[in-house]
Amino acid sequence: MRPDERDLDEEIRGHLALSVRERIDRGEDPEAARLAALREFGYVPAIRDSMRRIWFSRWLDAAAALGREMRFALRSLLRAKGLAATVVVTLALGIGANAAIFSVVRGVLLRPLVNRDEDRLIYIRQSAPGLGAENTTFSVPEINDFRSRITTISAFGDFSTVDFTMIGLSDEPRVVKAGVVGGSFFEVMGLRPVLGRLLNPQDDGPKAAGAAVLTYRFWTTSLNSDATVIGKAIRLGPRTATVVGVLEPSVPYPADTEIIANVVTSPHHLGATMVTNRSHRMTELFGRLAPGASLEAARAELTAVHAAIVREHPEAYSANGNVQLSVKKLREQIASPARTILLMLLAAAAVVFVIACSNVANLILARSVRREGELAVRAALGAGHGALRRTLLAESLVLCGAGAVLGVFLARPFVAMVARYAARFSVRALEVTVDPSVLWVGAGLAMAAAVLLAYVPRLPSPHAPTGLGLTSGSVRITPGTNRRLRIFATTQIAFSFVLLAGAGMLLATLVALQTANTGYDTRQVVAFDIPTSATGVGLGDAKVIDFYQEATRRIGVLPGVEGVAVGSFVPWRDAGGQGLRIQFTVEGDKPADGEENPRNRYRPASSALSLTWMTRTSCSDPP
Repeated sequence: MRPDERDLDEEIRGHLALSVRERIDRGEDPEAARLAALREFGYVPAIRDSMRRIWFSRWLDAAAALGREMRFALRSLLRAKGLAATVVVTLALGIGANAAIFSVVRGVLLRPLVNRDEDRLIYIRQSAPGLGAENTTFSVPEINDFRSRITTISAFGDFSTVDFTMIGLSDEPRVVKAGVVGGSFFEVMGLRPVLGRLLNPQDDGPKAAGAAVLTYRFWTTSLNSDATVIGKAIRLGPRTATVVGVLEPSVPYPADTEIIANVVTSPHHLGATMVTNRSHRMTELFGRLAPGASLEAARAELTAVHAAIVREHPEAYSANGNVQLSVKKLREQIASPARTILLMLLAAAAVVFVIACSNVANLILARSVRREGELAVRAALGAGHGALRRTLLAESLVLCGAGAVLGVFLARPFVAMVARYAARFSVRALEVTVDPSVLWVGAGLAMAAAVLLAYVPRLPSPHAPTGLGLTSGSVRITPGTNRRLRIFATTQIAFSFVLLAGAGMLLATLVALQTANTGYDTRQVVAFDIPTSATGVGLGDAKVIDFYQEATRRIGVLPGVEGVAVGSFVPWRDAGGQGLRIQFTVEGDKPADGEENPRNRYRPASSALSLTWMTRTSCSDPP
C-alpha cells in the first residue's frame, strides 16, 4: 500500500473512531454507536475511490500547470537568448566538471574490484626508508620463507615485471611489458578468464611448457578481440609460449602489462641468481587471507616472521636501510596514492560549481530586477507567492535542465582528461569510463541549482512601500535584492581568489618543471628502440654483441649524425621506473668501519633486450 493511501485509511479510521466515541459519550451502546457512525459516514470503499479521483485530478492539474509554466518560461527565455546561453554554458561547465570528477572518484576509490573475495586479498611490501627505497620488492628465498612459516595466509601470489621481445601476434617483432607469475597467482588474485584458461600450478616448474595469458586491454586494443589467438604459438625472447587465455577486465596492478606468462618463459627467473640469491629482489608479493584470519593477525604474523628472517640473514639486509614490512588490503593499496589528489579535485570541482551557481545567480538577480514590473503586476492581479515562485522555478528548471544535458555530454572528455592525470597515482584510473551514475549526479546538481536560483530573487509585493512603483513604472533595487547581490558577489570573489591562487601555484610549478635543468641536453637528440634478435640469449651472446656493434657503426656514418650511444633505457624517459638496487665497490676505495658500499638503481634486461639508440644530429630533422 502506498504511503498516501495508508494516510487516507488512517484518517478514515480516526474520523470513525471519533464519531463512535462521541456517540458512546452520549450514552449509546458501543455496537450501535459504531453502526450509526458507519451509516452517517457512508460506504467507505466508495469514499476512498472518490478521494483517489480527487487526488488524481489534483495531480493532473498540477502537472498541467507545471507544463504551462514550462512553456511560458521557454518563451520568456527565448526572448533573452544571450542570458539563456550564458547560464546554460556556465552551469554545463560546473555540472560537467563535477560529474566527471565524481565518475573518476567512484571508479578509483569506491567501486569494488572484480577480484573474487577482494576483502581477503592483501598486498605485502618491503621497503628500505634508510636507502630511500619505498619498494624493494622480494627475492625468491624470502617468498619461500613466508610460504613455509605463515599460517594466516592460505596462498601467496608472486609477480615480476619484465619486457619481452614478442614475435607471433603481429607482422613485426614488438617489445611488450609482461608479468612473469607463478601458477598460484590468478587463483590468489581471484580473477577469471573471458576466453580460454588462466595459468595454474601445472604451469610451474622448469619442465613446464611456455604459456601466456593476454590482458583484456591488449587483446581488445591491439588484437581487435580476435578469438583465434587462443592456441597460437609466440616467441617471448628466446623461448616459445602458447597463448592459453584472455584475462577478464581488471585493475592492472602492480603494472600495466600486456601479457602475463609463466616462469619458464624467462631464463633469468630459472637461473641460480634469481632462485638462490636472497638479495636479488624483483618480485611483488600478494596473499589471500586464510579462512577465519583477520588482516591484523596476518600483519602481526608477517611482521614477526620478517623480523626473524632479517635476524637470520643479516648479510642480505642493509644496516642503514631500516628494512620494514607493510601489509594492506589490495584495494586500499591501489587507491591510497590517488585518494588525496582526487578528493582535492572533487573539492575544487565543488568550488567551481558554487562559483558557477553564484555567477548564474547574479545573472538571475539582474534579470529579476528588470522583471520586477512584470512580477509586481502579476502580484497585483492576484497571483500569490506560490504562483510567482513556480514561474521562477520553471525558468530555473529549463535553464538547469539544458545545462545538465550539456554537462553530461561534456563529462566524457572531462573524464578522459581527469583519468589520464589520476593514472599517475593509481593504475586503477586506466579502467575508468563515464559512469552511468553521472546522469544522476548531473540531474541532482541541476535540481539543486534550479531550487537555489528559484528562491534567490525576492518576490515583489504590491503592498510594500519599496520595490516597483506601479504608477510610474520605475524600477529600483530593493534592500533584499541588494543584500542578495552582496552575498553572492562576496562568495564568488572569495572562491575565485582560492581557485586563482591554486591555478597560479600550478602554473608556476609547470613553468619550473619546464625550465628545470635536468642535466641532459636533449636538443637534436633522437631516441629509438630496436628489439634485438629473439635468437640471442642475453647481452653477452656473441651474435647480439656483433649486432650492436654493426648497428652502431652504420648509424654513426649516416649524414647528419654527430654521435651515437646505445643503452638499455633512456634516462629522461624511464627515470620513474622500478629497478634493482645493486651494491657496488669502487676500485681502490676502502669503506670505513660501519660504512656500506654505494648502491645504484639498475633496470634489468629481459630475456631479449630492447636497446635504445640515442643520436645527436647536426640538423633539426632526424636522418
